[in-house]
Amino acid sequence: MKKFFIHTFGCQMNVYDSERVAVMLAEKGWEYTENAEEADLIIINSCSVREKPLLKLYSCAGRYLPLKKSKGLRIFIMGCVAQQLGGEIIEKIPYIDGVFGPGAEDMIPDVAEKGVFPFVSNKADSLEREEIFPARSKGSFFSPYSSYVTVMHGCNNFCSYCIVPFVRGREISRKSAVILDEIKKLVDSGIQEVTLLGQNVNSYKDPENGKTFAALLHEISEKTALKRIRFITSHPKDFGEELAQAFRDIPNLMPYLHLPAQSGNNRILKLMNRRYTVENYIEKMELARKYCPDIALSSDFIVGFPGETREEFEDTMKLVDLVGYDSIFAFNYSPRPFTKAEKMTDDVPEEEKFARLNELLDLEKRRLKEVRGRYLGRTVNVLVESESPKGDTFMGRSEHNLIVHIAGSIASDKGKIVPVKVVEILENTMRGEKVVSQPE
Repeated sequence: MKKFFIHTFGCQMNVYDSERVAVMLAEKGWEYTENAEEADLIIINSCSVREKPLLKLYSCAGRYLPLKKSKGLRIFIMGCVAQQLGGEIIEKIPYIDGVFGPGAEDMIPDVAEKGVFPFVSNKADSLEREEIFPARSKGSFFSPYSSYVTVMHGCNNFCSYCIVPFVRGREISRKSAVILDEIKKLVDSGIQEVTLLGQNVNSYKDPENGKTFAALLHEISEKTALKRIRFITSHPKDFGEELAQAFRDIPNLMPYLHLPAQSGNNRILKLMNRRYTVENYIEKMELARKYCPDIALSSDFIVGFPGETREEFEDTMKLVDLVGYDSIFAFNYSPRPFTKAEKMTDDVPEEEKFARLNELLDLEKRRLKEVRGRYLGRTVNVLVESESPKGDTFMGRSEHNLIVHIAGSIASDKGKIVPVKVVEILENTMRGEKVVSQPE
């Protein structure tokens, strides 16, 4: 039996796309392997949001070249770099057999079996389809308990630093009925938790009836047996009362909100074309906590944006200190092609960018001890998913999207939501003890 291996870089949207391709290949008789040396087809799902993942793609492809020479296997590139560069990938890496942009990834199984190589498809009009993947690709593959479902793809925001609108296209929402059918299929297969995906889920609008994202959340809760609902990513300019109220009113919507701020300075936010102020952003945080006081908040930040002064960076530090995030994701600015920021003078030295990044991350580590301290001694509900990498415990995620290692857990707990008393807060995870109910 032919075997395939997928190496996925980047965001959850890429994980979802990899899963769709995996389901279609399995349907065609291919077998998935976690060992690239066993594969007849290696697929690299690429990311171009920052420069580093692009460099990782070239490095990753080079690691698989000896396997191609020894076994004659095929190597495909999919994802955002495939859309960005198209045939240039073949020029740079001539041993690549196939290049598939995000609108062409559904072609991979057929091309793998009867294609003429090298194959390249990155036409922009392929991104204009509402359904990129066929119905037969739906279903879980990588995890038996949690999964992703896209509600929309593309983006209309054109933040000045972001390449996404150029490689994922403009915003297109999927019909709510199709989304519900996909989730019901996942629930029937044993999935307990679904994370709804979109470059900006707040902009979701059902193409048939205009239903908002908050209305979609209510419908999923009412019409499926899904235990847990999450979503990412929200844009602060579109986050409002209706969605904030959903955290109060929908019992299986988890208390976790990822709302990227990117900067804590209004001048930099304007240069980024984010279309909100720091004051607006803080109001959104307060709104979320008004309806869900215990909500876990996370955010993205870019340091060293063109023209960012030391004082403007310190405004970002002040915002992180003020909000008290459960987690942040911070990155050095790197210019991306096609974007407005690429034409700006990248005048913050690289060593200064790294110094600011480390300073921001150090602050977040200090704040985490206080913010996550509110869980200590509490009982949280954990969806047990797998064995811990070290030790003999099992692990999963709490309602607040934090990883918890569970003493007293057993193999039969996998796939179940179990009560766990938190006994220790670690840098990236928590430790807890499974709460065993006493007989009455």
